[in-house]
Amino acid sequence: MMSNLVYFKQSTFRKLNIMGFMILFLTVLSACKAKKNLISSSKESAPLTKVSKVNLTSIIAHETQFSTFTTKAATALNINGKQYDVTLNIRIKKGEMIWISVTAIAGIEVARALFTPDSIRILDRLNEQYLHKPFSFVHDFSSKQVNYQTLESLLVGNCLPLALADENAIIMNNGLLTTKGSQQNMGFVLQFNNQFKTSELNLFDDLQQQKMEVKTTVFEEIASQFLPSNLNISALSPKKQLKAEMIYNKTELNIPLEFPFNVPKRFSEIH
Repeated sequence: MMSNLVYFKQSTFRKLNIMGFMILFLTVLSACKAKKNLISSSKESAPLTKVSKVNLTSIIAHETQFSTFTTKAATALNINGKQYDVTLNIRIKKGEMIWISVTAIAGIEVARALFTPDSIRILDRLNEQYLHKPFSFVHDFSSKQVNYQTLESLLVGNCLPLALADENAIIMNNGLLTTKGSQQNMGFVLQFNNQFKTSELNLFDDLQQQKMEVKTTVFEEIASQFLPSNLNISALSPKKQLKAEMIYNKTELNIPLEFPFNVPKRFSEIH
C-alpha cells in the first residue's frame, strides 16, 4: 500500500488539484443484486403551455425523504482538460454534514472532505495538506446563492431549494415540467421527469461568467423513493472547467453511518 502511494505521488495523478476539484464539486448500479425499477428521463414532444402552481406541491411531495444517505460513485473527471478516474464514497446526514472520500486505483484514498452548513474541511493526502474554511469560501468559485443545501439536494436528486418559490415560472415544455427564475445575479432552469424528479438543472451567473449543468438521465427506486442512478456535471468559470460523469452504486438510505475526519499532525494547513 505504501509503495502504491509513493507511485501516485510520483505520477501525473499528483497534478490533480484536489482542493480545486472538491470546491468545484460544490458548485456539485449494477452491482446491487436486487432488481431495480429504472426510470428514464427521456423527453416527449408537446407544446409549451403554462401550468398550475399546484405542480409545486407535487414536486415537493416527491422529494427524497431520508435521515442518512450513502452511495459509491464511479466517477470520470475532466479538470481543465485532464482526465482522471476516481471513486467518490459519499455519506450524508441530512441537514448536518456531507462526507466524501475520494479513492483512486487499488482503493487508495487521495482526499477526504467534510462539508457542513457552516464550514468545509478537506484533506489532500497526496500533498499532505489540510484546508479548513467557512462555507462562504466556495463563493470565490461559485455564485453566492450556492450553499450547503444546494449540494445536498444535488447529490440526492432533490429540487434546487430556491426553485420552489411561488413566483418562479412553471411551464410544460416538451411534455415535461420546467421551472425557471433568478435570484440576484444567478439564473436557473430546471426540468422534471414524469416522477417530478429533477432530470436537468442549469445554473448561470452571467456577471461572474460562471455556469453549471447537471443532468440525471436515469433514476432507480430504493425504499419506495426515486434516487439518481447517475449524475453528469459540467461546471465552467473563467479559471476552471470541470466535468464529472458519476455512476451511483450501492445506494442506501437510513442506515447508521460514521463520518471520520482526523487531520494527521504531519499535514500543513493551507491559509
